[in-house]
Amino acid sequence: IALSTLRENVTSKGGTTAAALAVFDSQHFNQTIEQAMQACLSRSQEMETLF
Repeated sequence: IALSTLRENVTSKGGTTAAALAVFDSQHFNQTIEQAMQACLSRSQEMETLF
């Protein structure tokens, strides 16, 4: 099941989750998470060379 389908299944139109997701969308939250995960991956690869 796609994550978007799961989200749609638990998000009531006009509800609290929908309101929170609208803020996340307006603040480019997904992009922030992607950048954070990339930084984590890069640092992990750097640390591999140390040990």
